[in-house]
Amino acid sequence: MKEVIIIAFCLLRSFTPVIAQVTAGKIEQVLNSKQHPEAFGLSNYEQLKELYNKTSETIFWTNASGQQNRTTLIQFLNRSEDLGLNQRDYQYDYIRSFFEPTFSLKSINDSIEAELRFSDAAIHFFSDLVYGNISPVFGYDGLNYFPRGYDIPALISKYAILNQLKFLFDQLVDLFPQVATLRKKLERLNQITKDSTIDEEKISSLQVSHLNKPLLIKLYLLGVTDSPTNGSDALIKKDLMEAQRQLNVLADGVLRAPTMAELNVPLETRKQQLRLAINYYRWLSCLSQEQAVVVVNIPAAYLKVYELGTILLEMKMIVGKPSTPTPTLTSQISEVILYPYWNVPRSIATKELLPAIKRNPGFIDANNFQLITNTGKIADPYKIDWPSISASNFPYTLRQSTGCDNALGLIKLNFYNPGGVYLHDTPDKGLFYLNKRFFSHGCMRMEKPMELGHLVLKNNRIAIDTLEDKGCLRNQAPITVQADERMPVVVWYNPVDIDTSGRVIFYGDIYKKFPEKNLLAVGDKSR
Repeated sequence: MKEVIIIAFCLLRSFTPVIAQVTAGKIEQVLNSKQHPEAFGLSNYEQLKELYNKTSETIFWTNASGQQNRTTLIQFLNRSEDLGLNQRDYQYDYIRSFFEPTFSLKSINDSIEAELRFSDAAIHFFSDLVYGNISPVFGYDGLNYFPRGYDIPALISKYAILNQLKFLFDQLVDLFPQVATLRKKLERLNQITKDSTIDEEKISSLQVSHLNKPLLIKLYLLGVTDSPTNGSDALIKKDLMEAQRQLNVLADGVLRAPTMAELNVPLETRKQQLRLAINYYRWLSCLSQEQAVVVVNIPAAYLKVYELGTILLEMKMIVGKPSTPTPTLTSQISEVILYPYWNVPRSIATKELLPAIKRNPGFIDANNFQLITNTGKIADPYKIDWPSISASNFPYTLRQSTGCDNALGLIKLNFYNPGGVYLHDTPDKGLFYLNKRFFSHGCMRMEKPMELGHLVLKNNRIAIDTLEDKGCLRNQAPITVQADERMPVVVWYNPVDIDTSGRVIFYGDIYKKFPEKNLLAVGDKSR
């Protein structure tokens, strides 16, 4: 691969193909006719029409000054892998052949084809650079959001006319700060792979020393060390601790099963995960330019609020355990419930709580529950014939009233989704100290619920301030406050993210969604 690129660059500097001249008017005429050349494999036909309709007196690639644009474009395409993009999406074989000594454009039709293919590749490349080459697929997509906001044909026209496509690239490559961090990590792993002839080996020994060659190789391939033949055992332990931090396992310098499992994930899978994460953030970029966006990353069990690429708020989360996973979704926060009731999902009420209630009906009062009949009345648990009640014959809704022991805490943020999940407070704060926080039945418990409440109710902060002052009140009727601004919420399954120190973290595949051809083909099973 390196040899091909070197040869290509040499040819770029020295070779100018024979070109039959074509006018922009002829290009526009072909695009606007019904005789569109399908054989060219164009994927951005409408945007091509925009490009040439806007610049009817200009062509960009096959005129006398087009060589610099052609050279710059293929340099970009040669970097596709490090950018998290797929080189073959951009007419690459054709464009590379353009720089071979035997290549020539002998007819007007040849020149039309070349002009259209180069423009098609440029539009596709810069669109992917801005919006990502894949869009997350959600179990429920309430936003119906499609990234937009940049007029790619107009930008290409502006910079290509001046032979300054490099400046356009520099302007667009890192619109979201997270993209820069992730792509630099991907570039590092790609470079190590290209420069190294070392093969990955599965780590089987628990020894943390220079004798464990597969461990040293993996630390090198992950970019933790600069050499696969590291020095002292003390230094190897220190490097292992850094790898453990990047793999989100206990950073104690000891090889245990969780660390071994993460280290033995193939490097190609890690690079695939990085490519996915890079393009997820490209997809998110335009949405966060419009307003603040709440993003919950399931594998990280973490929430961040982004606006204009800046993190306004972040916190640990508790999300669904593998048997009751949190669904991926997009929606909008519509309301904030202060002192919420917890209407216990039927599956929890009948499978988990009913046996305890049947043994002792006092369980209901002791845990601040109420039995609600089909007519909305509160039933007396001591007057019910419990032996006749079963999971298939449970004609009640089990509701937990407000108080310090309410499972939803003091605040709940609602957004429509068919899985019935939401963001809420919790009285059980101790679980936030754990590294792995997958304990819920699908809903998402917040470490800092009041801070998010303030962001959502920014014009009605007094509601949250009053809630904090009063604290938990037993049997307080819920208070519903409409959101001032329907803040988008995105719950995605992103295998790689960035911690507060700027370290790239690979998270465990808690729901076993990786590896796939790509993660987006996997559906969700909401509770």
